[in-house]
Amino acid sequence: MSAQVVVTLDTGTLALHDAQLDYYGKRAAAACGAQVQPTDSGLPEGDFTVYVWDITDGQQRLTAQLKGHEGPVWKVAWAHPKFGSLLASCGYDMRVIIWKEVGTQWQKAFVEGSHSASVNDVAFCPWEHGCRLACASSDGTVSVLTYVAAEARWARTTFQAHACGAQSVSWMPAVPRDNHGPVMRLATGGCDNSVCIWKCEDEVWTQEMPALLPAHTDWVRQVAWRPDGTSTVASGSWDKTVVIWKQEMDGQPWRQMAKIAAPGKVEGVAWSVTGSILVVSSDEGETVLYREAHDGRFEEIGKCGEAGYTEVPKPGAGIGSPAAGAFDAP
Repeated sequence: MSAQVVVTLDTGTLALHDAQLDYYGKRAAAACGAQVQPTDSGLPEGDFTVYVWDITDGQQRLTAQLKGHEGPVWKVAWAHPKFGSLLASCGYDMRVIIWKEVGTQWQKAFVEGSHSASVNDVAFCPWEHGCRLACASSDGTVSVLTYVAAEARWARTTFQAHACGAQSVSWMPAVPRDNHGPVMRLATGGCDNSVCIWKCEDEVWTQEMPALLPAHTDWVRQVAWRPDGTSTVASGSWDKTVVIWKQEMDGQPWRQMAKIAAPGKVEGVAWSVTGSILVVSSDEGETVLYREAHDGRFEEIGKCGEAGYTEVPKPGAGIGSPAAGAFDAP
């Protein structure tokens, strides 16, 4: 597989916590925080800004600097363009801000300050479910903000997800069902080392049972639902592993399909648009790309770092070993 670096984003002396492309891949938003090297005062300083760049044709043109947070900004998320230019950000200041582009200017469309601790992750749902934003917080809860167009307001629901704090949230892609609309499901990861699956019925969120069995020994920093129409979730942890979970049919138990050893504490996992490639980033400053082999193993196919992309020769055996009896009847 050949790849190349398309554009490099420069945030100066500020730490870059997250970056996301919009639906068309023409703009990039970045969540920034404290300076990489704090001043002599002993306190980290920074303008806690969300940057937006136009990266069309490989350029890097800064188009907006969104200021509203009072602490490091952890994550950003774009909404589907069906709802206009909407961008969400969350941070250490316990706030979630939804930004809206009006003309050439960005405005605060909504500020959510109900969480009692850092908000660590935000994710917009598939457009089929409307305009909804899920937020994971260190206070242990996940909140879902829903835009009610008829009343021109944002409604909020919340549920207790992880007793020690929620770190990550990921929506299941919308999958049509016979005579029914797509079901709303969320995967979450937390500081209790667990991964949970949630389902929404009549605007009430409940955890799916049976619960996923313990597989991590440290915080689950990121979960990512595979966008291929299957019930498959990847979870990355500070225990330096990534676990691939799969549910064969609705109502059946989730099973561990593979476990991948990472070079360091896992900070991020993401799937490609088609779900064919899994990307894993760690605190070692390295991003590794994996592809599922025909036998269920995950093979390393490339690495990406400051020097660019390096293709890895196809190994004789996969890195992630499939779980024994993974497809046995429950």
